[in-house]
Amino acid sequence: MLKTERTSENVLVIRIEGRLDGVSRATVEPAIISELQSVPCAIVDLSGVPFIGSEGLRLLLMLRRRPGSARMLLCNMQGHVREVFEISGLLPLFDVFAARDEAEHAARSHSPS
Repeated sequence: MLKTERTSENVLVIRIEGRLDGVSRATVEPAIISELQSVPCAIVDLSGVPFIGSEGLRLLLMLRRRPGSARMLLCNMQGHVREVFEISGLLPLFDVFAARDEAEHAARSHSPS
């Protein structure tokens, strides 16, 4: 359901697999929170997410607003997931990239020297 890796620039890449809804939030949330506390920036790769529900949106918003949390970038949104972000009006609140390499480039260009 959740795979993480760190780039050489200490950017955390979180790849979520499967639905992101109320059922999956209970397991995904604690794992992501513990990982976010140790990095300056995180990329959430949504390529494996075919569906996002209101609880999934709420989770991403909460992670974005969490005090002391890492900067969060989203990438690889599939059609339905992107549509949900657009309809809900939440898309402008996030840094969204079409591909992971674009998100990694953005993370590197904004990292503290």
